Amino acid sequence: MTTPFEVSARAVHQAATILVDHTQDGLPFRQLWPLIQAADPDLEADFWAVAPGAVRGIDTNLGYTATSLVKAGWLSRKRPVWRLTGLGVQALAQYPKPVDFLSEAGDRYMDWRRNREAFDAAAALLQLLPDGRWVDIEDLAAEYEVDAYTLASVFQGTRPDGWHLALDAEGTTVGMGITLLTNEIETWRHHLIEDSLLDEDTSSMDVVRALPTRKLTRAEITALVLGEPADEALLPERPRRVWVLRGTDEGGASLIRTLWRDESVVTLSAGRMSPLPTGAGPQRVRKAVDDAYESLSVGRREELAKEVHTFVARIQDGDIVVCTDGAKGYFGVVGGPAVYEPGTTGAYRRKVAWRNLDEPLDIAKDLGHALLGRLQDADARIVDISEFAPRLEALIGPDPVEEAPPADIEPQLPDVTEALVTELTQENAVWLQECVELLRAKPQLVFHGPPGTGKTFTALALARHLTGGNPGNVRLVQFHPAYSYEDFFEGIRPRLAKQGTDTGQDDGAGVVFHLAKGPLRRLADMAELRPAEIFVLVIDEMTRGNLAKVFGELYFLLEYRKQYIHLQYGSDDGNGFRLPPNLFILGTMNTTDRSVSLMDAAMRRRFSFMELHPEVEPLDGMLERWLVGEGRVQDAAKLLSELNKRIGDSPSGDQGFRIGPSYFMQPLAHGGHVALARLWRTQIIPLLTEFHWGDNTDVAAEYALDELLRHLGISGEDTEDTGTADASGGTP
Repeated sequence: MTTPFEVSARAVHQAATILVDHTQDGLPFRQLWPLIQAADPDLEADFWAVAPGAVRGIDTNLGYTATSLVKAGWLSRKRPVWRLTGLGVQALAQYPKPVDFLSEAGDRYMDWRRNREAFDAAAALLQLLPDGRWVDIEDLAAEYEVDAYTLASVFQGTRPDGWHLALDAEGTTVGMGITLLTNEIETWRHHLIEDSLLDEDTSSMDVVRALPTRKLTRAEITALVLGEPADEALLPERPRRVWVLRGTDEGGASLIRTLWRDESVVTLSAGRMSPLPTGAGPQRVRKAVDDAYESLSVGRREELAKEVHTFVARIQDGDIVVCTDGAKGYFGVVGGPAVYEPGTTGAYRRKVAWRNLDEPLDIAKDLGHALLGRLQDADARIVDISEFAPRLEALIGPDPVEEAPPADIEPQLPDVTEALVTELTQENAVWLQECVELLRAKPQLVFHGPPGTGKTFTALALARHLTGGNPGNVRLVQFHPAYSYEDFFEGIRPRLAKQGTDTGQDDGAGVVFHLAKGPLRRLADMAELRPAEIFVLVIDEMTRGNLAKVFGELYFLLEYRKQYIHLQYGSDDGNGFRLPPNLFILGTMNTTDRSVSLMDAAMRRRFSFMELHPEVEPLDGMLERWLVGEGRVQDAAKLLSELNKRIGDSPSGDQGFRIGPSYFMQPLAHGGHVALARLWRTQIIPLLTEFHWGDNTDVAAEYALDELLRHLGISGEDTEDTGTADASGGTP
């Protein structure tokens, strides 16, 4: 006979099975329940048959029964979305029978219930952690005498405030033994970034790691449990931070003119929010924001929660506050906790000792371009500019020091060497040194010329020289018609999510979207972190892309390297973004595309141009020098010269279509007559066919190899190099 437990197990198991296809966003119960009914149409009738006296239906019963899954860590329920966790996906595969599935969840629920006080106390402790600190799950579990794996599992289901701050001993999720989906790892990463805890240098796509120096010791955890302050000697000194705060009155005027000046405070309006204690965790803040502002968009609530959490928890006594009013800058030191003031326009406030109310600084004149750029986001109410703490401490310390703002580290481009001249088969260093001088004056340079003139080869060789041969400091990209800003700089991109199972295999779990950095953004971030090094981005076939579309707002930064802009996807977090002065850009263009003339004037103004043409230095005579160095006869040089003469004498007579020497600096050109004919047929003739397109020239006849050789007095046998293989590696 069917029992109520078996029917409940069917409902729970069916709910979990459906949620497997919605691990990214989950489902509200009002959407989940109709899917369960459609998948098991007899469920309700069977429930009433075995429980005729029940007060509530199977849907309500499911809500109670699913609590077992939450405490087991298999299911997360948040206002009112149900989401299956990685542990839930694993359990569904491990217990395919509904009764076994619910029975195992029930056993885990009983484990939680027997130690409920300890689990609740461990969760509560997470809310007491000092700002920017995390704990080892093993230490936390040992403090309350519970199993670490069970505690980690419970946190996955219940998600208390600060759940993401409990990690393994190394600051990762790997050693906790719990199965995580890709979207769960990304959520963890997001929270650690919000708390300024992510160790970006050691984290990867699959592993998030917290900063090891921010881990609480066992002694510190014990002190929190006992409600005693930890030994200050055990706590690493928190560096002083600097915050830009903005606030305006009803008329739009800066509050530094009135309230903030008169009462020596800074405030953050919080409207209908319930009061939060100083040091409240980000999850608790987010819940308070969600409760108070359900009508706002998700993005706006996240932004508001981040501001409130920063004001309440991250700003601390002794931090520096910067406030702007037009071109004037005011500085002060925080001197008290965040206090909530209820009312129609409830706000949090902190005491501030202002230092220069009567003598505000001229922001543009006194602070320098770097700091000025970080102050330009008028939309952000709070911006962290702590990297400028030493400069501002000098201005507002007990004995202020009026010093010039620190200048950017000027990148030092090395002069050209003989080794580089030799590598590029040039006669002297004059042309290459001019390239370096142009880059010193303007950090963007384009090499343009006909095909075969070695533009890309030259750009890469110069890039390696400028960066000291560090391969990580050079990046090559090639533009094409479909190339976009999102490919080049950054954009929202889909990624196939993966879900782990107990077998260690990955199954597709849908698509997630994330903000991915392109080659320019990644190289710029590296350059910003290492200002004494040179970084070079090489853009091949530059004008094959839509330059205005690809560069977007970066047009401005190409010309104004010391300025900051705010990015369209908001990834600068209100801090502004610049192209670092130690990042240089080398581009290449084919004049056969008439590419230089196709560039708009704004882009041309932002680049210097150096021509590579077969009959102009440094290419004039290059093939002859190379042939001498290789110990070969000069026939190839004569052939190239005659070929370019005929191109110049053609009806079009376009100098830009003359052919560069690199076509004759490859094995195929010196592997004998058959190999040379292959080069002519597969590379030279197609190129000339494109040049003469539409002018009725018989290209094959006009530029016939045998006729050219006869005209030059070179026999087919003279082109034979005994024992030399062709470009394919074999003999013709």
